[in-house]
This record gives sequence, C-alpha cells and structure tokens, in this order.
Amino acid sequence: MTKQILVVEDSLTQLEQLRYILEQNQYIVKTASNGKIAREIMEQIIPDLVISDIVMPEMDGYELCSWIKANPATKDVSVMLLTSLSDPKDVIRGLQAGADNFLTKPYNEHFLISRVSYVLLNKNIRKASYDSDAGIDVFFGGQKYFINSDKMQIIDLLLSTYENAIHKNGELAEANKQLMNMHREIARKNIELEKLNEDKNKFLRIAAHDLRNPVSAILSFSTLLIDDSGHKFNSEEMEFMDIIKHSSEFMLQLLNELLDIAVIESGNLQLNAETWDLVKVIRNNVDLNKVIAGKKRIFIDFTAEMDKLEIVFDKIKIEQILNNLISNAIKYSYPESEVSITLAASGRNAIMSFKDQGQGIAEADIPKLFQPFAKRSGGGTAGERSTGLGLSIVKKIIEAHNGRITAESKLGKGSTFVVYLPIET
Repeated sequence: MTKQILVVEDSLTQLEQLRYILEQNQYIVKTASNGKIAREIMEQIIPDLVISDIVMPEMDGYELCSWIKANPATKDVSVMLLTSLSDPKDVIRGLQAGADNFLTKPYNEHFLISRVSYVLLNKNIRKASYDSDAGIDVFFGGQKYFINSDKMQIIDLLLSTYENAIHKNGELAEANKQLMNMHREIARKNIELEKLNEDKNKFLRIAAHDLRNPVSAILSFSTLLIDDSGHKFNSEEMEFMDIIKHSSEFMLQLLNELLDIAVIESGNLQLNAETWDLVKVIRNNVDLNKVIAGKKRIFIDFTAEMDKLEIVFDKIKIEQILNNLISNAIKYSYPESEVSITLAASGRNAIMSFKDQGQGIAEADIPKLFQPFAKRSGGGTAGERSTGLGLSIVKKIIEAHNGRITAESKLGKGSTFVVYLPIET
C-alpha cells in the first residue's frame, strides 16, 4: 500500500523540492506551509509520516509534533523534524516533543529516501514493542527537561542523530578529499606559473638588455647632433631632433625600469648594504635635481633635523628611489612652486618626506600608485611622460631595506610621499 506523507515547510522552494523527491519515489504527498495548516489537514486525514521543518510562523515544528503525539487519533503518526542540529538542545527539545527522527539540512535525495524508508519500516516494530514510561526528568545545559517519549522513540531519535553525524562526517571527509585534490592542483598550477613567470622575466631581461644599447646610441647621437648643430638645422628639423632625443630618453628609462622589475620579480634583488650618511646622500641627489627643477622654475628646499645620520643601506638603490621621488615631485609640480624635502628621526626610523605643490592625485588612483604600470590620471605639468613602473620599483627597494612608503594627496593641493627606513638593522 502506498504511504502518505505530510510535508510541513514554510519555504516554498524547499517544500516543492521535498514534494518532487518523495513523489518520484512513489509516495503520496500532502503539503502545508506551517504547523497550524498541517493540524487542520490532519483533522481530515491521518498520514503515515509527517516531515516538518522546525522554524515556522504561527506554529513551529516542536509545537506541531507535541500536538500530534498528544492527540489520541494521531499519536502513532511518525514525525521527522528537519533541523540544522546547531544546538545540542535540539535533541532534548525533540525528545520533549516526542519526535521520532531527525534529518539535518541540507540533505541529499538518497539520504532522505533512506531515512524515510527506515522510519516507515520500523513504525510497526516500534508499535509492537511499545512500552510506555511515566516519563523522567533530565538536566541538560543547566536546565531541567521532562521527557515522556517511550524507549523506542528515544533510541530511534538518538540513532537518527548519530546517523546524521556519520553522514555529515562522510560528507566532510569527501569535501576534505576534494579540497586536498584542489590544493594539489593549485600547487601544480603555482609551479607552472612560477616557471612561466621565470621565463617571462628572463625574456624581459634579454629583450631590455639587447634593446638598451641601440637606444642609448640613438640618444647619444641625437644629443650630439643637437649640441653640435649650430645653424645646420632649421626650426622644423630641430623639432624632429628634439622628438628623437626625448623619445629615446623615455625608451631608455622604460628599458632600465623593465630590467629592474624583472630582477625584483625574479627574487634576485640583492642589496650591497654599507654604512652611509643619509643626510649627505639626500643633499647630493637634491643638488643633481636642481638643474631639472630650474628649467621649470621650481625651488627645491631640503632640511634635516640633524647634521649627520649614518645608517646601513644600499647607496645606489637609495639614490634610485630619491631620484624617482624628487623627479616625480618636479614632474607633477607647476612652475614657480616649491618642492619640500625633510629628514627626521623618530624611534628606530629615519623619516624622509617629499612634498610638492603640484596637481595632486585623484583619490581613486592612490591605492594603485605602487602597482606596476599604474599611471596617474594626467601627465606632468610640462607634458612629461611616465612609464608607470617607477613607484612600484621604489616600494620594492624600500621594502627590501625593511622600510615602508606612504602617500597622501589632494587634487589641486599637491602630494606628499613619506619613506620610513630603519636606523638599526
């Protein structure tokens, strides 16, 4: 004889899913969206099994189960509660309500049908061996509960809880197996990516190195022709020569920075660290950049709170970051403005600040400043171009010295870059 099942679930999606699974397995299915409606249905028909969610409006699953077990006409109907079993007290409340079985959510079709078959097949066994108890008091979690379920119900409910735990452990074991397989696949892919990245860096080094010599030759010859031209070139020809010179300067800068990036990304950045006077190194670099600043009528001011500060660093690399930050300040500053550079010491850090009165940086661009090939919105105030690599190289060099760099800026107000280098290594 075909068994009839009443499904009580306030989620329409889950209700229809349960209906579909059960009907596909030859069960007759009635549905209700809460316990109150289920009770009204059971006053008309008595199903063989009630599958009920616990959390529902108007009447929850525990209340419905208690009503079924207290009603002489329905007390023999098996009740399966759908729960997440997130709290151990769920089992106690299920026992108090007289539930016959638990099914944890989410569940798969095979496990659901297996549990339904188990409950229905054991219904007659439980009825034949029924031995009513007067009930007992149970203390759990600091609270007192009265349990009036019969022995078979208690055993059945606890067994279903245990089976759920075994099933979930099986799912976890399978998920863990898949996760381990994914980890192995990711590890394999990472090895492949490292190899590809190494090949890419090798190609960049070869390409940049091979291109640097001919570009240097173009720059040298164009500079020589301009300096020695006298009256040989007319204004149009001189403009072409300037384009050749400036383009080759930019290409040479790009090639040099590509070589730097390739070395950094390959993990082969090596520091030749020695003790140097940071005050002197900064002052020398400022003097070198004053020539460029003078062409834009920009004044560079350098102040240090000490006459001398000897710390350990790679002089060539630190000069590289100084030149980048100072030249950037000049590049993005307006004529007749000032670039302010300061050096101070605080705690264990030497603090270098580079502040300009230039065009500033858009707020959306600041998080991307130190990423390779990231460029500001807008070029230099005199049309200067940027490779988008300089600041990413600066950041890597500073981090190699166990330091850090920050940036603050407002459009139209200028920018401030602050470098922190450890005084003691």
